[in-house]
Amino acid sequence: MLRLIQFFLIGLLVFTIQFRQSNLNAQSNFSDSKGAIGITYSGLGDNFSYYFQDVIGGGSYSGRGYNSFGATYIRPLTKSLEIETGLSYSKYIYEFSNASLGPDAPEPYEITNAVIDIPVTVRWTFLKYFFLNGGLLLGIDAEKENHLDDQTGIGASIGVGAKYDFKNIPVGLFVNPYYKIHSLIPFSTDKYHLRTDESGFRFGIVYYL
Repeated sequence: MLRLIQFFLIGLLVFTIQFRQSNLNAQSNFSDSKGAIGITYSGLGDNFSYYFQDVIGGGSYSGRGYNSFGATYIRPLTKSLEIETGLSYSKYIYEFSNASLGPDAPEPYEITNAVIDIPVTVRWTFLKYFFLNGGLLLGIDAEKENHLDDQTGIGASIGVGAKYDFKNIPVGLFVNPYYKIHSLIPFSTDKYHLRTDESGFRFGIVYYL
C-alpha cells in the first residue's frame, strides 16, 4: 500500500509539471453545468475488521482484498465546492481464524461480505487539479449468509484526489485515494459490534450535464 501511495504522489507531480509546461488549462470548461454523472471503480487497497472494545474469543477476520463498482452524481455548489452522492456495490474477502479455541480450532477459511453504500460527501477543489473530499454514507449490508456483524449503519469517508476535465468534450477523469469506515454508527443493538473499514483508490469517469 505504501508503494502504491508513493507511485501515486510521483504521478501527481509528473502530471502537474507536464500540464504546466504545455500551458494547458485543466479547469473544467463545463464549470457552469448543472452537474456530472459518472461511473467509478474502487480497489487496489486493504480492508480490515475490528472491535472498538477488547473482545476475547471472538475470532478474527483478516482482510484479503475487495472490489467496488458505483455510479456517482456531482453537483457544483460554488466554483470550488461540490457535493457528491451516488450508489456503490462492494464485495469484500476476509479470512476467518480463531486461535482461542486451541487445538479444536478449525482451519482458517475465507468468507465474503457485500455492502451497498449511499454516500453524501463534499469535494473542495484547489490548485485546479486537486481536491479533498469527505462526508457520511448510509451502508446497507447485502450479504445473505452474513458471517460478519451486520454492517448496516452510518459510516464515513475521507480522501484526496486529482482530476482532469477535457477541453473540448464534456468528460472528466479523477483518481481518489481514500479511507472509509462502515457502520461507525450501527443500526443493530449489539453491545460489541464488529466494524469494517477499507483504504484504497477510487477511479472515475464523469460526463458533464
